[in-house]
Amino acid sequence: MQPVGFEFTGFNRELLAQLVEKIKETLKGYEFESFLVGCTFEDYLSEEAKTMLKKKFQPLLVKRLEKELKAKADFKNPDVQILVNFNQDLIFFLVRSVYITGRYKKYIALPQTKHYCFKCKGKGCEYCNYKGVLSEESVEELIAKHATQAFDAPQAKLHGAGREDIDVRMLGPGREFVLEIIEPKKRNADLKKLEKEINEAEKGKIEVIGLKYCAKERIAELKAKKSDKVYLARVECTEEVSGKELEKLIGTYAVEQRTPLRVLRRRADIVRKKRVRILEAKKKGKLIELKIRAESGLYVKEFISGDEGRTKPSVSELLNAGCRCKQLDVVDIID
Repeated sequence: MQPVGFEFTGFNRELLAQLVEKIKETLKGYEFESFLVGCTFEDYLSEEAKTMLKKKFQPLLVKRLEKELKAKADFKNPDVQILVNFNQDLIFFLVRSVYITGRYKKYIALPQTKHYCFKCKGKGCEYCNYKGVLSEESVEELIAKHATQAFDAPQAKLHGAGREDIDVRMLGPGREFVLEIIEPKKRNADLKKLEKEINEAEKGKIEVIGLKYCAKERIAELKAKKSDKVYLARVECTEEVSGKELEKLIGTYAVEQRTPLRVLRRRADIVRKKRVRILEAKKKGKLIELKIRAESGLYVKEFISGDEGRTKPSVSELLNAGCRCKQLDVVDIID
């Protein structure tokens, strides 16, 4: 919410005209079709006086603003909220975010959102070379730098339907997301053009598909989704594994997985019960390749390695060999 100062005394027609002009000036350059305005009157006024002003002065202000701004008053979901504070002689305004949804694919090692240093929480320390982040780029930042320019906005935030590890590629149909564009001056952009611009500029890193406008409620819908994922894992084993042993892997498993050691610093130490199905298992040179369908929330790398016995059963246990995931791709999301 941004404040703009003004100096007015007394409630009269001149004040109304000046106030409308000041609000017009404040919102110059912003695209909007609807607004909501409220007034906070001086503390020294009686409650009766404040009530009278709200009934008489505020409706007049709304009517004048509708005419001058060429926008409609909206009490439910306005593009812009305006608060006139006569106590502080300030005008505050809040611009409603614009939301666009789509899917992203990721082809290289990248975090989904800005990867703040877990030691300094973004402040900057020796561990992160005083940058505050552990990665130079993220899916969020690569998309946002184009979207903020298209909507003339200071920032944008990505909300994903789950997330994958930094080093896991997101292939197949891609992962659903909502991009929240914060305080945009423009509310309408050519999304096909934006999509093309992102895909050309970030080719080889990410790709976005099917950008379209959506409501804020779409974020909650995505967060509530629990979708199975299909993974392709390339696995290195300490022992030679035969084709027959690999064939025996194919099947469905009820897995008990204790929070992996690598995420213990930021996750509760609990046991999760998940169902996993190994769809395919075959040799790929010196590696083995597994196609795995996993319930939402399973840590696939640890299902392969066993994570020092914290995941049971695991591929390592089933093959009686030390197994390590060398490459992991998401190849499908089952809605």
